[in-house]
Amino acid sequence: MWKFSLNNAKNCKQLRAFYASDAKTATATTTAAQPTIIQMGTTTADVSTAKPPPATPLILPKMPAIPKSLETPSSVQTEKSVCPFDNVPGPQSLKVISQLWSYVPALSTEFTAGTLFQAMNLGKFFGNLLSWGGNAKFFQKFFNVYGPVVRLHGPFGGDVLLLSRPEHASIVFQSEGAQPVRACLDSVEKYRLQHRRLRQAGPFLMSGPEWEKIHETLEKPLFNSPMQHFKTIDLICDQFVERVFSVRNLQDEMPKTFKNDILKWCLECVCSVTLKRKLGFMDPTGLSQNSDPGQILEGVIGATEAIRKCEYGFHIWKFVETPAWRSLVKNCDLIDSILGKYVERAQSTLREKKDIKSMEDISIIESLLLKDDILVEDVMTVMLDMLLIGANATAHSISFLLYHLSKAPRCQKKLYDEIMKQSKEITMNSLQNQPYLQACIKESMRLNPPIPILNRVLAKDAVIHKYFIPKGTYVLIAVHLASLREEYFEDAKTFRPERWLSQEISPLAQELQVFASMPFGHGPKSCQAKELAQMEIGLLINKLLKKFYIEYNYGELESSNSLLATPTKPLNFRFVDRV
Repeated sequence: MWKFSLNNAKNCKQLRAFYASDAKTATATTTAAQPTIIQMGTTTADVSTAKPPPATPLILPKMPAIPKSLETPSSVQTEKSVCPFDNVPGPQSLKVISQLWSYVPALSTEFTAGTLFQAMNLGKFFGNLLSWGGNAKFFQKFFNVYGPVVRLHGPFGGDVLLLSRPEHASIVFQSEGAQPVRACLDSVEKYRLQHRRLRQAGPFLMSGPEWEKIHETLEKPLFNSPMQHFKTIDLICDQFVERVFSVRNLQDEMPKTFKNDILKWCLECVCSVTLKRKLGFMDPTGLSQNSDPGQILEGVIGATEAIRKCEYGFHIWKFVETPAWRSLVKNCDLIDSILGKYVERAQSTLREKKDIKSMEDISIIESLLLKDDILVEDVMTVMLDMLLIGANATAHSISFLLYHLSKAPRCQKKLYDEIMKQSKEITMNSLQNQPYLQACIKESMRLNPPIPILNRVLAKDAVIHKYFIPKGTYVLIAVHLASLREEYFEDAKTFRPERWLSQEISPLAQELQVFASMPFGHGPKSCQAKELAQMEIGLLINKLLKKFYIEYNYGELESSNSLLATPTKPLNFRFVDRV
């Protein structure tokens, strides 16, 4: 499962020692006979010397559109109201088990989280005997039993804190600073740092100054990419529409492999933006398995499945080469070998360009290669992260938007009417002038976020729900559950795009909507390609609805609700020609 990046930080022993020293001081402070007020973002040294301030609301650190409702008593804690970390409720049995785990500290946090998801997976096979199968239901069981803040015990700071309320998530995100520490994919990190022996694990997994350097380099190219690559994405969407015409059967239904067709479209978009060239994923004659796009598709599908198997359950692959680990290595090696050729071509192209007048003349990969302090291997990890994480997330979002529109004919008709009011030729401006389209995208992602659980390592001591939480605590935030809470969204499980265009959202949700629905994450570690993904999704939906009426006749479609989430059924949509 996810964990704090032990290898990247070299290693977590020093960090844990650092965290432990402050945590002990902070805990002692909170349990003293005359404790002081503890404010979020206050160091333990400050707490020990500060005078008790007056009992007035504490305004959280300045951020864009901070909701007023965050200035609540949960943000301001008097000495009598703050409970120590040991009082956070959770399964008591894990306290006993953690004493045994203390003999294998290397397995602390990831073993806690891995066991959590192993039990979740077992629930799918044992039915009522272990009824906690499926992420959303599994996490909901914990919150139903123990309340909104749950602690899973582990040794040496390896505890896992589960959260599901937006106001609690806001405390975590607003205290993370400019270089947040996100828990990472252990298997991908091991592949890059130990198998490939790269110097760092890639932007999705990294933290600290090295991550910030790549993050800043990618910021401007990705921000400009929707406008810069609009015409290219437009042509790729036309190819996808032609693909729908060619693969549907006599009943106008898509084949069971239609999920792969959506993924091909996503991969073509990613490669067009990053490499500034179309590789041919949407070739009307189909893909040869030996072609570059055919092998990349095979590698992405194989690597994604291998990551899911490695990350959920006991991390045996850390000690023994399991089939899932061997599959991960094989498929990632395959993708890297192909991407390497295109990165070399990009280097050659840069050498041939005598005068680069504008950054718009070069691809995202070329802009990275121009940076002296970014190595070629860093460029490779950026590409692989965008293929494995970005393409899968976009494919998931498209799949469920089509599903929700098919199940809500009134919404589909309203969106079609909005699209047809625009000029015949779709432009960037016309897309931005479709508020109902944006509401549909937002509502679909609220119901089925592509990454339903966000994770962080708490950067500062904080008080959450009147519990003192020391920095260094591993936090899982069930954003999917947060977005389904009735107190924030009335009739929360229903697809109602209108809620984003009117006052139908409850007053509390209006103030907390930044944290009540976070499909792209939040803060510095949020998705940098958010605007690009929304443009791609909106453009494709425009093209499809102009040509087809969309139906789905196979019951409810659910998400796996796991990391790199995916639909649990074939996407047998019915695309009926509009007259």
